[in-house]
Amino acid sequence: MSLKRQSPRHCNEEGFILVLVLIIISVLFPIVLAFNSSSMISFLQASNFRDSIYALELARSGIEGAIALIEQDDASYDSEDDKWAILLPMISVGEGVLNVRIEDEDRKINVNQLVKNNTVDRRMERHLRRLIERLGGNPDVVDALIDWIDADNEPTGTGGAEESFYREMGYSCKNGPLEVMDELFLIKGFDKELLVEKGLKDYLTIEPTDGRINVNTAPLEVLLDLHEELREGLCEEIVRKRDEVPFKKLTDVKEVIGFSESLYAKIAPFIKVNSTIFKIESSYSIGRMRKTVTAVVKREGDGVRIVSWRESL
Repeated sequence: MSLKRQSPRHCNEEGFILVLVLIIISVLFPIVLAFNSSSMISFLQASNFRDSIYALELARSGIEGAIALIEQDDASYDSEDDKWAILLPMISVGEGVLNVRIEDEDRKINVNQLVKNNTVDRRMERHLRRLIERLGGNPDVVDALIDWIDADNEPTGTGGAEESFYREMGYSCKNGPLEVMDELFLIKGFDKELLVEKGLKDYLTIEPTDGRINVNTAPLEVLLDLHEELREGLCEEIVRKRDEVPFKKLTDVKEVIGFSESLYAKIAPFIKVNSTIFKIESSYSIGRMRKTVTAVVKREGDGVRIVSWRESL
C-alpha cells in the first residue's frame, strides 16, 4: 500500500487557512469580550437605575407613612411614649429594607432664637453657655454665634468674630439666621470636636420652632439651666416624673416635687408639653443602593405641613 503524498500547494493552503482562522479569532475575541463587557455594564447600569428609582419611591413612601402617624397622634401633648417617638423597626419591603425615624425638634434649643431683632436674648445666651461648658467646651464660642447672626460688624465679648475674621477664612460672616445645621461648622470655635465628639449638635436646632422646650421630650442636658433657678435636682425630678406619666398639660409641671408657684411662673413662658416641628428621615436600601429622604414637617391643627424636603442623590 502506498501513501498518497499531499502536494506542497495543498499544505500551504491548509497552513494559510489555519493562520487565517487564528488571526480572525485573535481579532474577534477581544471584540466579543468588549461587547459582552459592554452588555454587562449596560445591564448593571439599568439594574442600578431601576433600584435607584425604586429605593427613592420607597423612601418617599416612608415619609408619607410617618406624616400619617403624626396626624393620628393626640396633638395636646407629646412624649416619648407616643407612637411617632418609638424607634420604628426596620421593615422588609420587596427585596430591600425600609428604615424610618421621627424626632421632634421642640426638644432642642433653637439657636436662631438667640438674637431677635438684633437684640441678644440673655437668658438663652446663659443657657447655651452653660450647656457648652457642661459638655466640656469653651462657652465663649457663643460670642461668635451671636456675631454670626446679628446684623452689626462689632465683635461680641472675647470670643466674637465678624467680617474681618471670616474674610481671611475665605467667606463672609452670615449676619443672619442659620439655614442649615452644618452652617455651625463655619462659625469660629464650632468645630467637629465640640459639635460632634462632645455632642453639642444633638441639642441644637435651626428649624422653625417657637423657642419653647417640650419638657416631655427634652433631654436632661437641655432642661438643665433652662432657667437660672431650675437646678439639676429639680430637672432630674422632671425627667423621673414624666417617665412615670407624661405631662398632659403645662400646669402638671407644678406637681413635680420642689416646684413652687413662683418658680413655675418664671419658667412657664419657656416650656410646653407638646411639639409642633418634627424631622423625619426615611431610608430604603436594596443591594448596594441606598436612598434617603429627610423632611421637616409642622403640625397645624389636624394636619401636617411640609416645611422642607431633601433627597439624597
